[in-house]
Amino acid sequence: MNPIAERLLARCKERGAEDAELYLSRGTEFTVRVYKGEIESLVSAESRGIGLRTFREHRVGFSYTSDFEPDALDQLADEALLNGRYNHTDEANVLPEPQLVEPLTGLASPGLARTEPQRKIDFALEMERRATSLDPRVRRVSDAVYSDGSGKVEIANSRGLHASFERTVAYGVLETIAERDAEMQSGFAFTHGRDMDQLDLAGVVKEAVENAAGLLGARPVPTASVPVVLHPHAAAMILGVLASSFSADAVIKRRSLLAGKVGEPVAAGIVTITDDARLPEGLASRPFDGEGVPAGRNELIAGGVLKGYLHNTYTARRTNGQSTGSAVRSYKSVPEVGVSNLVLQPGELSRDALLARVGSGLHVSQLSGLNTVNPVSGEFSLGLTGHWIENGRLTRPVKELTVAGNVIALLKKVVAVASDLRFMFAGGFCGSPTILIEELPVGGL
Repeated sequence: MNPIAERLLARCKERGAEDAELYLSRGTEFTVRVYKGEIESLVSAESRGIGLRTFREHRVGFSYTSDFEPDALDQLADEALLNGRYNHTDEANVLPEPQLVEPLTGLASPGLARTEPQRKIDFALEMERRATSLDPRVRRVSDAVYSDGSGKVEIANSRGLHASFERTVAYGVLETIAERDAEMQSGFAFTHGRDMDQLDLAGVVKEAVENAAGLLGARPVPTASVPVVLHPHAAAMILGVLASSFSADAVIKRRSLLAGKVGEPVAAGIVTITDDARLPEGLASRPFDGEGVPAGRNELIAGGVLKGYLHNTYTARRTNGQSTGSAVRSYKSVPEVGVSNLVLQPGELSRDALLARVGSGLHVSQLSGLNTVNPVSGEFSLGLTGHWIENGRLTRPVKELTVAGNVIALLKKVVAVASDLRFMFAGGFCGSPTILIEELPVGGL
């Protein structure tokens, strides 16, 4: 066991703790943002810290530090125990029983540490340079960012648990601006991997440029109830809004629109949503959660029916359930409940085959107003931008459209799911394919 863990656990026991747990993390971050061929901002940082939980008479104490010196560690243990005296007693305040953690390979790329900072800067600069060279209508870039990070998490507790894993992530974000006369339109694209060499530079540039240029000339259309196709990124953003409602903690606190609906249809029969912490391509994948409980694949909605919620040890004890390995945390916080890789499972249709089912309708590539979605009722009012569909093909660009409704009602109207799964950060690492909504009332002219 790590000598720091041994010292802290021994100190906690000596000072009267019945149980104790430490969460140790070390990490690096590199983010560069460029603008007009120059570096606009650059962050290169390292961090490390320890979060300590103590348990005595079902009271939890917590404290954290970034100082690993012996005296600071002793003070950390004493502060956690002192803080615990002021917390209320709760029978659900317990450590999880130790379980075997299956290793999960492929989470970290050794190549990331060998990548020179200048190469990372050049990646961001090259995104911007190519984006402004590919199409004469795209002469500006509003955001060109390269970012990566590496981290190691280690958990040890007084019940014999000692586990660790390492993970790396890298991604590029590009937002372009297309102009024609006085009109401007923006286009977004995102690429991700375990290191810089896994990023698709040409692909992210092409997508961002085409997305912006393709919206030039966008106009409103008359108000109508029409079939609506959601681009994977738009669908993933809606999935991100739903993420917090899968938390058992939100259910207990009556802050979830899914509260009390286990066993009930909450989506169309072709909709299956999973939270999969062992997904090979998932940037949030992990072998265990923030309490050392083995992480896995949790089926949340299957065949349209809500199967259950995500739990950490506390919420599982409160509801006489089992932890789903869904505790999330940093060293500065106690475990909460959260998603890992939240996925609306793809179907077998190609994107083109799905579009071919629409005689006349709307393809949505951009959503606005997601922050207005009510997390308890699921009611929303969103702005839409995209293209009109005629005979299964995207035709003229459209904008300044609105749609109001309810998230569950929307999911119940899904009539087709494509196979083109895409991921993005949206309230977690969320993935969705293109989906077809049977009909929505879209406000326009």
